[in-house]
Amino acid sequence: MANVNWRAKSLHLAEWAALQEHFANLQMVTGAPPNLAMFTKSQSGNPESIIYLTGSGIEAIEAQSPGGWENSEPPSGKGVALLIGEGDPWSYFGIEKPA
Repeated sequence: MANVNWRAKSLHLAEWAALQEHFANLQMVTGAPPNLAMFTKSQSGNPESIIYLTGSGIEAIEAQSPGGWENSEPPSGKGVALLIGEGDPWSYFGIEKPA
């Protein structure tokens, strides 16, 4: 399992979809390193999802959605989905894929 720092924030779909685009651009600029990933965790009936970021350069992504970011544990449990990552981020970060 990779030893990385995680940041998390709760966002509505429209907000995190725009953030996902910025993250994809960061992936392209940095050559898609394996330690850079974006996950989401949603709960049925909740209009917001928790967005998880990790890797070098994520400060540039946080700046696209200022405020509210907190240090976090990696995402886990039901409702976790990978939004952006290179290779096999599930294994790289030691995150169990939901059934």
